[in-house]
Amino acid sequence: MSRRTFLIESRTENLEPLRKDLAQALGGPGLSEKELYGILVSVVEACTNSIRHAYGNAPDGKIHITVDDRKDRVILKIRDYGKKIDLAKIPSPTLPPVNPGGLGIYFMKTFTDELKYNTRHARGTELTLVKYKNRSPNKEEP
Repeated sequence: MSRRTFLIESRTENLEPLRKDLAQALGGPGLSEKELYGILVSVVEACTNSIRHAYGNAPDGKIHITVDDRKDRVILKIRDYGKKIDLAKIPSPTLPPVNPGGLGIYFMKTFTDELKYNTRHARGTELTLVKYKNRSPNKEEP
């Protein structure tokens, strides 16, 4: 198992360098290009949600991303320290989208095998995403 930790400030210009660093960290065996792409989209969407909703676009928030690359799965934890997510207020996405945005959680659920929010911290939210390796898809991919 290998573990990598990334720390970014809550600025959208930090997302592309993060995406490149994650692609390099996860570019080994076990994930197809399509699966890797899905993970990258999911992490960027999660960080974008933290920037917009947890920090209200304030540029000085911190987002920790932990990547555990195991033999059979990749576990990603995205942790912010801003406003907690209110799970009851997350609307279901409409397809096709009526307004821009609002599909981040849909993409994360589509591209990963598990998605779990932890709101028990005193501040902020931790999102855990899991993608299994070397598995036949058990759900329809977009």
